[in-house]
Amino acid sequence: MAEDPLTRLESNSSHMKSDIQDMKADIRSLTGEVQHLGTELHAFKTDVTKEFGAVRLEMGQLKSEMTKEFGAVRLEMSQLRSEMEKEFGAVRLEMGQLKSEMVTEFGKINTTMASLQTQIVQSKLWMLTTGVATVLSVAAVVGLKVH
Repeated sequence: MAEDPLTRLESNSSHMKSDIQDMKADIRSLTGEVQHLGTELHAFKTDVTKEFGAVRLEMGQLKSEMTKEFGAVRLEMSQLRSEMEKEFGAVRLEMGQLKSEMVTEFGKINTTMASLQTQIVQSKLWMLTTGVATVLSVAAVVGLKVH
């Protein structure tokens, strides 16, 4: 059974019409999905922009806080340096006073030692003189008795 070319053409045309309608429906569906993806992409882009803005804000706040804290640390270091210089000055002053007191005390010790040395020499001379006088007295007494 041979089909008539016209019937076959109509049948093919009908299939093509059906295929074209299916393709149109698929294209409409794809167009809707692409539009939906575009909307989602725009929403994602908005969210990303918003999040990056929040991150930038946090970074700015962190930078500001770090600057503030570093400033406080620098101030504390400056105060500590000033306090240390003041304390070192006080220590130097105390060392100078101690040195002066030590010089004074060593001067007193040297004076006392010189005085003691003079007294020792005087005592030796007195003992020598007394000893010589005693020996001479004894010799004179012995000499008188012997004569």
